[in-house]
Amino acid sequence: MALDGSAFTSHITKAILDDVPVCQAVTAFEAVYTPGNFPKQMYSHNIVEIGIVLSGEGTHLILEQAIPCQSGDAFVIGSDVEHGYFSQNTGESLVVHRLWFDPADWFDGTVANEEGLRYCYGVFEDGLNVGCAVLTQRSRSQLLDLCARITEEITGQKQEWHEAVKAHLSLLLILLGRYVGESVKNISYVRSKDWRLVTGTIEIIEAEFADNDLTLGSIADRLFVSKAHLSRLFKRLTGEMFSDYLRKVRYSHACKLLTETVLPISEISHRCGFKDLSSFRRVFSASEGMTPSDYRKSRIQLSNNKNTNEKKEPIMSTIAAISENVQKGKAKIVQELVKTAIDEGADIQKILNEGLLDGMSVVGENFKVNKVHVPEVLVAARAMNMGVQILKPHLVQAGVEATGKVCIGTVQGDLHDIGKNLVKMMMEGKGLEVVDLGTDVSPETFVQTAIDQNCQIICCSALLTTTMGVMEEVVKLAEEKGIRDKVKIMVGGAPVNEDFCKNIGADVYTSDAASAADAALAICQNN
Repeated sequence: MALDGSAFTSHITKAILDDVPVCQAVTAFEAVYTPGNFPKQMYSHNIVEIGIVLSGEGTHLILEQAIPCQSGDAFVIGSDVEHGYFSQNTGESLVVHRLWFDPADWFDGTVANEEGLRYCYGVFEDGLNVGCAVLTQRSRSQLLDLCARITEEITGQKQEWHEAVKAHLSLLLILLGRYVGESVKNISYVRSKDWRLVTGTIEIIEAEFADNDLTLGSIADRLFVSKAHLSRLFKRLTGEMFSDYLRKVRYSHACKLLTETVLPISEISHRCGFKDLSSFRRVFSASEGMTPSDYRKSRIQLSNNKNTNEKKEPIMSTIAAISENVQKGKAKIVQELVKTAIDEGADIQKILNEGLLDGMSVVGENFKVNKVHVPEVLVAARAMNMGVQILKPHLVQAGVEATGKVCIGTVQGDLHDIGKNLVKMMMEGKGLEVVDLGTDVSPETFVQTAIDQNCQIICCSALLTTTMGVMEEVVKLAEEKGIRDKVKIMVGGAPVNEDFCKNIGADVYTSDAASAADAALAICQNN
């Protein structure tokens, strides 16, 4: 249940607040960046990352631009910005304190609006998606103290703790915004302003093409440029007129809906942002030489399976889309797709197994081989859980039961929960019902919960060597209560290994969250 050491080499704390991730980690980066090569250690997240360099010297590669960094530097990285930290070739690691969070889950108004200048309290310099500051010893201590207070509030969960975390996070961003503005560094790693305007326009089109009031003028107002200037830039850098590009995007989505759904033509016209049905038919006929209805019929005739009714292919396409968006962590889209699949008459178990659980299973496999990291797991798990909430009443009605039941917790005397929470997410992603006992869990609580709730597995996690012995107490108590032959006991955590597992009489040890979930599923399926 410990995190893979190649991903993180120091203590990690994190919490899930109402299914919203706030994650902190101290990471030692040892890989060395070689100029001219684009390394494999690059990554991006669809949430915000704050990085404060604690020690060492190295390189922060951002958007293919290598930026020297050292102790005292701070970076704020927005969503979908590919970057990576690298050490110098001196044998000394570059150690960075990192924090991840989703602004939309904590803030509202202009502070939560990624397109506005006040996004994250203006921490991104000049409206860019990257900020950098050079900290004094005092300012660095101030920021790290706020990070520690966030962890303290999350761990203690005293009265109004959620509001306290929000307040500390707000102050952290406000101070970072000031330090970014005062920074003496001249950083040139971002794309030119012209490219940012055009790519921003394209992102708005892709996200809002369904709005028939979307125009070049409305986008220009949001980007604080003139309509004429944006029109010239768009034509020069894309080779297309704005109106032609918008029409092409809408037309492309209309073709997809005609092929993959049985929605009425009028509904497709509305969903794709056309002013009215007649204009949609006119544009479509001019492009394809046939009406939308004839196009749909031609697509059906080309289908490989002649016996498949008109609903089957759309249903399977929707379920595949659920899996894909779980992997991307697109929670709102997953919710809408689950509702669509239910409306289309898809089998409830297929939505769960082939959509939600398969998507999370892919994330788990990628996590095993370091293709994705903790933030991606967190947002994917949140997306899956939000889809499950939509599906839950239908699962109950259909009599669908979990594959098995597990109780999990961090053992008594230990308050660390990152490994435990990751294992929980991965197990839920395998279709298991997980009873989360939290941290500082006594042997009596583990065993009594297994008895009361008919759990097939007790899962114990520990990060401290001083708490490992509690796991043996759990095994002995399970024997005393007469359930040892009915319940398997899994153990894991940074100091735990296979030999320790065998010595205390536990059943299974795994070194990472994804493997733990696989092992638990195998146990439940074989019982």
